[in-house]
Amino acid sequence: MRYALINRVSVRYGSSSQYFFSGAQMYLQNLMDCENNAKSDSLSSLGGSALAGAACGGTNNLGAQANVYLKLPHNSIRAQGKPLPFASDLLVQPIVITVELFSLASIMTLQGGSLATAPTALQSAQMQVKQEVLTDTSDQLARRVDMNTHAYTFPLMYFAQQETQVQVTSGASSLQQTVNLTGFRAGEVKSIVLWLTPAGAASTPGSGGYAPLAWSLMNNVQLTYNGEIFSRFDGGSSQLWNLSENEKLSVVNNLSVQTQGSVAVTQQISYWTECSFAQVSKEWDRETKLVHGKPILNAVVNLQFDVPALSTSYVLHAMYIYNASLLCSRGSAEYIF
Repeated sequence: MRYALINRVSVRYGSSSQYFFSGAQMYLQNLMDCENNAKSDSLSSLGGSALAGAACGGTNNLGAQANVYLKLPHNSIRAQGKPLPFASDLLVQPIVITVELFSLASIMTLQGGSLATAPTALQSAQMQVKQEVLTDTSDQLARRVDMNTHAYTFPLMYFAQQETQVQVTSGASSLQQTVNLTGFRAGEVKSIVLWLTPAGAASTPGSGGYAPLAWSLMNNVQLTYNGEIFSRFDGGSSQLWNLSENEKLSVVNNLSVQTQGSVAVTQQISYWTECSFAQVSKEWDRETKLVHGKPILNAVVNLQFDVPALSTSYVLHAMYIYNASLLCSRGSAEYIF
């Protein structure tokens, strides 16, 4: 999966604030924006199947090619209800997008061979942007309106804060974990998205077993806001509740390489859980309708859940989804939460 190759992505609109997003959470945002599970699985496949042995190299090896959609605050992979294009003509400074990649050796899994013989670099990489161009430049907003005295508000579908990570370890007698979620900024939180990965080598780049996209199912999830229960999913019912608010399951089929006597590519399912603070927002009008969330900057948000196995360490990932807009004026832009 080439999404595992991405360490983090950042974007700055003109002279706006710069925010960062990890490769895993950018991948998850794309999965959440897909209209159905078939599109989610296709996104995973286009992101690159797992490769082993000679398939990792070769100048004309089509199996070693992959396409990754960069999810930024202003765009979406959605076809139904896609946001309007961002009016970049309002900016006097460029939109700067930075993509930080891991080295190939740091994300490869050692399967009995030697990482010293593995590929050390990508052969090539390209970034392509689709631009909407007006037929007549006199229709540009910056030409028709004095943007030194006016402002243009570009609504975002949502803004995902950089993920928060908490390591948890289950005891020998209980699977239950209790975590206080922190790191909230001022603004309205529409939902909190959670996913669970194995700790240790699986969560450490360069370990020879890095697997950031292998997400385990969380059971018996309960999320409270100042003691009030906002989400409660007994057993594995989070999938059913998330399906009732969406058009697809909160799962994706990934391809992974495992060793069972010999190297083999197998199918695995990755899960995530969404805990809502806002009312249900219909899929086809999310880019035009504002649904208020919960201001929880100074609130106590407590999470309880069960990990899959006893005496095992995991890393809990939490992504906070905010209402936000980009305010453009005087040749620049800034986020409004």
